[in-house]
Amino acid sequence: MNTLRQYRIALQIFQSNRLRRDYRDLSEVPEYEPLGEFFFNEMYGPRDFSQRDQEGRRLHHFLGMLPGVHLRDLEEVLELLELTYQLDDDLAQRMLAADIGIDFDEITYEYFYRLADKYNERLRQLTLVRSSLYNVFRLSRSAMLGLALRRSHFVARLAGISNVHTFLLRGYEALQNVTTIEHFAETIYQRELDRLNRIYQR
Repeated sequence: MNTLRQYRIALQIFQSNRLRRDYRDLSEVPEYEPLGEFFFNEMYGPRDFSQRDQEGRRLHHFLGMLPGVHLRDLEEVLELLELTYQLDDDLAQRMLAADIGIDFDEITYEYFYRLADKYNERLRQLTLVRSSLYNVFRLSRSAMLGLALRRSHFVARLAGISNVHTFLLRGYEALQNVTTIEHFAETIYQRELDRLNRIYQR
């Protein structure tokens, strides 16, 4: 019998592949390609992110080393990570209880997605994705922040937050060639909102 962890990984693989399919046009824009890979791999990649997400709760101890960054700047990112974990965990538990197997298709996925009845939470997730993209893009304009992130890996490891530090550094670097975030952020928001409303028949 498959475990909850196997269902969670299967969900992450499915979601990553679905995003790659639905946003192929964005990833083919040269300036968005690194950002797309970050989005597909670091947000929905087939890995266990629980350690990174736990470290995020201790990030405030580290922010004093990052010039111009305050906890409020990253609160939405941390909320997004936590909410995404909760929604995926709920979906995985429902699939596990139904014993559908981990090779589910999109029709089955959307059935359980709708059955979970988490429309408001999913809408909040989309809002956080959009606002986080705008906010992190603003932070990525600071060369001082990039320098601080690159030089602070050892300290982050000593503080026990190396996973979330790597996540922040990769996000910063993925945005360096992006000149405007609006098209990327609004395209994702609108397509995902249309999909959400279709699944929930709204």
